[in-house]
Amino acid sequence: MKFSRISLAFLLLVIHSSAAMLIHDYQFQNNLNDSLGGPSLVSLGGSVGSGSYTFAAQQGLSLSNGLSNSADYSLYMNFEFDTIAGFRKIVDFKNLGSDNGLYNQGGALVYYPFTSALMTIPAGTFVNVAITRDAASNTVTGYVNGVQQLQFTDSTSDAVFSASNNIIYFFQDDTVTSGNESSSGVTRRIQIFNGALTAAQVAALPASGSNVPEPMSLGLAAAGFSLCFLLRSRRNRIVS
Repeated sequence: MKFSRISLAFLLLVIHSSAAMLIHDYQFQNNLNDSLGGPSLVSLGGSVGSGSYTFAAQQGLSLSNGLSNSADYSLYMNFEFDTIAGFRKIVDFKNLGSDNGLYNQGGALVYYPFTSALMTIPAGTFVNVAITRDAASNTVTGYVNGVQQLQFTDSTSDAVFSASNNIIYFFQDDTVTSGNESSSGVTRRIQIFNGALTAAQVAALPASGSNVPEPMSLGLAAAGFSLCFLLRSRRNRIVS
């Protein structure tokens, strides 16, 4: 009985610690499709090629119905901006109706108006930017190339996608500033997870073009092994 309880506790721990799972993967292979079969991105004027999407200012991307829980997610983007002077919006959360959001400000990752970071995003250079939101703690965390750059408690739900269809805008500025805070550039990959990745999981994400790790896979495998071992132990006790 004691061993069974330990196994069950381990099983529950593994499942809980592996909550975030890759649900959308956009690789821009001459289309805007999700390689995992989910909803497609929508172009706002740019052009898609073999492995990239090129956009001018205000020619970003949108995604509707991409999140089952708009308060608990991770977004990962591999991209470069041609211009970083001032504010250049990376992600808009409120259907382009709020100036708040995730920006590159002069080379620094910023969630305006809550927090900022060091200058780690130069112009014309591909970087990996990730933003996570944990619904349980309302914690928003931002990363550049796998290194944490900002974090704050989102007590006002500013980073919750609250518009119709949980719409997400990438590289598109809001109407509050008349779209002036955007940049031209290129993106090579966008990935979306249905939970908040840990810092270690974000650091393990590969650069564009590599195989994408799915954080659930290892956890589910361990959980399945633990469950099978638990059931076998119980069966052996019944037989004996």
